[in-house]
Amino acid sequence: MNQEVRHISPKVDKATRRAEQQSARREPSIVPAFRPDGSAFDLVNPKAADIDFADMANALSKIARFNGIYRCGAYSVAQHSVMGADAIFRETGDSVLAGYFVLHDGHEYPFGDVTRPAVDLIQHWVAKLAAAANLDRPEFIDKLVHRAIGEVKRCIDLAIYEAAQLPDITRMPLYVRQVKDMDDRMLVAEALALFGPNADARCIPKGLKPPRITGAIEPWGAMKAEIAFLDRLERYLGIVVRAA
Repeated sequence: MNQEVRHISPKVDKATRRAEQQSARREPSIVPAFRPDGSAFDLVNPKAADIDFADMANALSKIARFNGIYRCGAYSVAQHSVMGADAIFRETGDSVLAGYFVLHDGHEYPFGDVTRPAVDLIQHWVAKLAAAANLDRPEFIDKLVHRAIGEVKRCIDLAIYEAAQLPDITRMPLYVRQVKDMDDRMLVAEALALFGPNADARCIPKGLKPPRITGAIEPWGAMKAEIAFLDRLERYLGIVVRAA
């Protein structure tokens, strides 16, 4: 006697099914970004094995601070990281802290440099669109873009720290404050050097003392910045890497 076995699925209402489908669309398993060899770097789930410090140095040496909108040649993220790390070491004598500064923008090598004005502008329009859609959740909408981009950076940073065999910097609040302070101080010094005395005060933090840098803030060129970045990785963190 032949028997037909039918699998009876539990009934799922349309609203539940629609919510599940929308959730699946909102949560991609991978957000791919190019590596130099053409393969994909997963920005959603970065791993320590994905991090290549030679690629980091090379990419950051070609990414311009302030979107490169000043008149001179490109002043790179790599140069910013090197000059800030040297300044923080000169002021504190702490090589590990200086090493964290070398790496503080490392997430930009796969993600890119999303400038502060860009983040503020996107947040402005997210808030306006939310208001137009009657999304009455100001406590959630406020700084939503800043928080989202912060999470992206943090995921990549954690992979970088693991690859560098460093503890998560958030476990050391003093280091977090010192790196942030030097980042802001470098921004002020760079803005004045690249845009001159007429640099609009609304674009830069206020009341910060200049960093203890040596030499003028002038663009080095990509090759010099890349080599200097690799040199500081070895000098401050003992990470020895050949140029890409």
